[in-house]
Amino acid sequence: MPELLHVAIVRLCECDGNLKDLVSRHGRLTANGRRQAFAARDRLTNLGIQAWFSPNNSACQETAEILSGGISVHPADEFREPPYPQWAGLTQKEVSERWPEECARYWNPQLGDADRIIVPGGEPLRVTYGRAKEGLARLYREFRDTGAVGIVTHGEVFRLLTVGLLGAPLEHLFRLRGRNGAVSIFDFDGQVPKFECINETSHLVGLTSQDVGDRVAKLK
Repeated sequence: MPELLHVAIVRLCECDGNLKDLVSRHGRLTANGRRQAFAARDRLTNLGIQAWFSPNNSACQETAEILSGGISVHPADEFREPPYPQWAGLTQKEVSERWPEECARYWNPQLGDADRIIVPGGEPLRVTYGRAKEGLARLYREFRDTGAVGIVTHGEVFRLLTVGLLGAPLEHLFRLRGRNGAVSIFDFDGQVPKFECINETSHLVGLTSQDVGDRVAKLK
């Protein structure tokens, strides 16, 4: 029987960019974001996580540092967010006004859209998912002896990994709320995941902030 690696994936906690509705501009965690991170750490305490992984992003790294409780946090660029070269630094409202069709399609992708570029200058959903899945495979190869690892990543990657590993169409990513600090946990044998929880937020009661998807819906 293949050796199992216990994996927890956490969406980065609330940061300055979330509050300002900025695309691909994160900054530091807010005070509420730090509370979310400590709550998530309490939720994951009994998993025995031995190593944490985060892309090179201040909010992801700060979240991971709180979650780690002092154990190693390793860089893992495979879990970086997809590129938004023309949208980066703009508000969601500005993006919806300048690119109304692309923005609407981004938030409501149709079957087949995972293989096409929707964000100007960006990458297909399948490329983002493939990169993150390769990162997961690397962690299994290199860290399965540790028993359990944690990954902090961005909302899109959090959603894509969860729906993709379940075998659902990648275009369904936004059917997951994916709030800041949400957690998905599974056992991984290098091929097939066995999920313990999906998009869990029970630890965030009283700490959740309005999801960006709710705000974008109001722009349509």
